[in-house]
Amino acid sequence: MELRLKYAESLFLLVIGAVSVLFLVLSREYSAMARSVPNICAVFALLTIAFRLWQIWSRDSLRGAVLRIHQRSVPFIIMLAVYTAGVFLIGFMLSSLVFVPVCMYWMGQRQIFRIAVITVAYVALIYLVFVVGFRMPLPDSLVGF
Repeated sequence: MELRLKYAESLFLLVIGAVSVLFLVLSREYSAMARSVPNICAVFALLTIAFRLWQIWSRDSLRGAVLRIHQRSVPFIIMLAVYTAGVFLIGFMLSSLVFVPVCMYWMGQRQIFRIAVITVAYVALIYLVFVVGFRMPLPDSLVGF
C-alpha cells in the first residue's frame, strides 16, 4: 500500500497531537509534581507538531514523495491500540506483561526464556524508575491494579 508522504506525515502528527491533548486533559487530576515534566513535554510536542504541519503545508516540501506501508505495520498499530486500552482497563503492569512478549514473539523472537527475561526486566525497570525513583504513580486501571 502507498500513501503520499504529505498526507501520511500530517495524519501521524495529528494523531500524536490528539494524544498529547488527551494527556493534558487527563493529567489534570494528578498532583502538580507528577504532571509538571510530562505536561512540559506534551506542550513542546504540540508546538513542534504545529511547526512541522506549517512546514509541510506552506512549503509543500514533500511534493510527490510516496510512503510505502509495510504489511506488518497495520497489525502492529492494532496491537498498540489494544495495549493502550489494556493499560486503561487492567493497568500498566498487567497489560505490559502481556503486550511485550506478544509483540516480541510477533516480531520474530522465538526464545521463550529471552522473552520472559526482557519482559520482566522492562516492567521492573519502569516500576523502579517511575514509582520508586520519581514517586510517580503508574496509570490507574478500572479494575484497581
